[in-house]
Amino acid sequence: MTEAQAFAPGKLILMGEHAVVYGHEAIALALSRGTTVTLRRRPGPTRPEQSAIVDDRLQAALLTVLPAEGLGVDIVSDLPVGRGMGSSAALAVALVRAAAALEGQVASVETCFSRGMAIERVFHGNPSGVDHAVSSRGGALRYRRSPAGPVLEALDLPSLSLVVLDSGEAGDTGQMVAGVAARRPGIDGAIERIGDLVRAALRHLHAGFDPFIFGALLTENHRLLRQIGVSTPTLDGLVQLALDAGAFGAKLAGAGGGGVVLALVDEPSRLLSRAKAEGMVAFPVRPWPQP
Repeated sequence: MTEAQAFAPGKLILMGEHAVVYGHEAIALALSRGTTVTLRRRPGPTRPEQSAIVDDRLQAALLTVLPAEGLGVDIVSDLPVGRGMGSSAALAVALVRAAAALEGQVASVETCFSRGMAIERVFHGNPSGVDHAVSSRGGALRYRRSPAGPVLEALDLPSLSLVVLDSGEAGDTGQMVAGVAARRPGIDGAIERIGDLVRAALRHLHAGFDPFIFGALLTENHRLLRQIGVSTPTLDGLVQLALDAGAFGAKLAGAGGGGVVLALVDEPSRLLSRAKAEGMVAFPVRPWPQP
């Protein structure tokens, strides 16, 4: 085979970021937005075919799973980079899938996770693993990191109407994770409370979904993320904008320091209109694969 292509979805963490690094659970959702990688056999060094891309980390990530010679790599994504939507994880999983397809094989979920983790370490140092776990499996997941490996459980979420608001600022996951680690143990109480919120959300989902209750949990999760030092004034303002526009709840999604806010809404149009009037980029998101 001389050419192969593969897609992997991005993600949103609904609840539990940062606490998941310390053994707590997180709830995450794969999105229809994602990354497509095309590999083409050709002479010369393996590198992206888009000449504008010059990034040492990207090149190192490619060579984690690809040979140093003989491949052109085309990367197309509709995920905003550095916004907590799993752009690097989607790239990692799409790379693993495309590399397998080029050899006439299908990469298993386990292979996507293990090899994807190696790629994610290039970008993020000490990733929780939740991003590429979700990208590898799709759907909604209950995730917990453990010494024995990831503990994953598929979740049947109700139909959620979500809007993403883009801060326009990139966050650095590695820097944010390191910053949280440096502020411990002073913030350990807030990390524990994030874990408690996720457990409350899971109990609520099993008991029957009420968007007002789930929305309040999302907003409280944001307050705790602000307390551990990963929010920004822009993110806080987007959360308030969403709440003022009638959202059931809103929070930053991802590592923070930039990135996006997710909002749980009754229907997207009111918040999308409000964001547009404020000059903010916002868009509705759908799960992947579609229910």
